[in-house]
Amino acid sequence: MTLWAIVSDAHSRSDRLARVLADAQAAGAERVLSLGDVGGVPAIEILARAGAAHVFGNWEASGLRGLPQPYRSEVARWPARRIEDGFWAAHASPVWPDGLGAGGVVDHLRAHGLHWTELFPPLQHSPEARRAAFAALEAADVPLFFHGHTHTQEVWRQQPGGAPARVATTEFDIPADGSRWLVGVGSAGDPHDGVGLAYALYDSGLGHVALRRV
Repeated sequence: MTLWAIVSDAHSRSDRLARVLADAQAAGAERVLSLGDVGGVPAIEILARAGAAHVFGNWEASGLRGLPQPYRSEVARWPARRIEDGFWAAHASPVWPDGLGAGGVVDHLRAHGLHWTELFPPLQHSPEARRAAFAALEAADVPLFFHGHTHTQEVWRQQPGGAPARVATTEFDIPADGSRWLVGVGSAGDPHDGVGLAYALYDSGLGHVALRRV
């Protein structure tokens, strides 16, 4: 029963990230979860001071070798996805190769002849990736998945026996009806969908999601 602040895609804009985290603190957030593409050392340090948990994004996978120590070793330990309070979270999709860490992504792509978007699909543009994400949630019996990567706040819902549908809302509850939800939290550093830095609050006790702007 925790109020989570879920942030993503700061892309080294530590000043903007600090504003988002200040808003989350004022709203009563108890824990912070970062969904990757954090950027350089100042942004990493801001999240460390907030006690944030992490998953890595494509920026961490491509830029890991450019980070100085000890940050490189720290970021290399971030997982690709997390399970917290009954929800899943990852940078782009819950579908991910078992055992693949940030430090192995570039070599994995080269070895298998894959494009970055095959590991980090933009869910707002790819019906196939959305279907795979919903199938993964169904198989694991997880109702809710938070992601970044798209730099947009967007909500998709799939009801039992139905097709995925976009939901035009910024605040909603997760009912116990077997529905699955994909929630794009937007970008804390470079939003592509309007005015205001974006993130999400999730009350795991109430099952309530609020998409916020700063």
